[in-house]
Amino acid sequence: MVLDLLTLTAIPTAVGAAEAVHQQRVLDEDAETPERRAPFHIHVFCDAQSRKRDEVHDTIVVLRDSKLYLWPKDPKSKRPAKDPDDGSTPHPFTGFFLPFPSHDLPHRPIPAPPVLGLVSTIPPNPHVAKSRHAKLKLNWVYADRKTREVKYGPRAEAREHVIGPWDWTEDEEGLTLGDEETLVAVEEEKGGHGWAVYWDNDDDRLKEFEVGQKKRVLRCSLERRVVHDDKEKPTDE
Repeated sequence: MVLDLLTLTAIPTAVGAAEAVHQQRVLDEDAETPERRAPFHIHVFCDAQSRKRDEVHDTIVVLRDSKLYLWPKDPKSKRPAKDPDDGSTPHPFTGFFLPFPSHDLPHRPIPAPPVLGLVSTIPPNPHVAKSRHAKLKLNWVYADRKTREVKYGPRAEAREHVIGPWDWTEDEEGLTLGDEETLVAVEEEKGGHGWAVYWDNDDDRLKEFEVGQKKRVLRCSLERRVVHDDKEKPTDE
């Protein structure tokens, strides 16, 4: 059989495409290792020289009102303490790393490392009857482009903001966003229960967003603590 010129020139292209697909599969698999999929809570370490340090250090991150907040721990369970106002217990961040769907990220070349996202179970809807068979729903965690507040929401909402890359530090404990450990605590309300998580990507106390001029900003480290209780593990829908 005689191959024409067009067929011969197409062979390298086909081989290159197949190799690109293979490399992409390898990158995708590396981003979804069991270690990255292990559910964890987020505890806070803060050594800032501030009289407010004790309101931030050794707290736990919780989800409420579409944002991530710092919350005091119960000294025995090490989980969120009860709300002093209504006696409820805030929902702790319980999530893991997960590549953000590539079809929601236009102009991504192939192969390319997946953008590692962060997901968490979310507080149950108080208006929906509880069922012991109900699956916990997951939302994506992201930094708001306009305010740098760290929030959670559905994929369609998250993709309009900074969805990653999230990752861990070399010791696999500290949480990073944009390859840097620049997540901070901002005092939105006084009283110890109003500290929210922000992304200070320029490491300047959010000067561009005029946050530091109006509110107290403390540098801290958000540290992952793997969940060992199977009852707490989220279900990926």
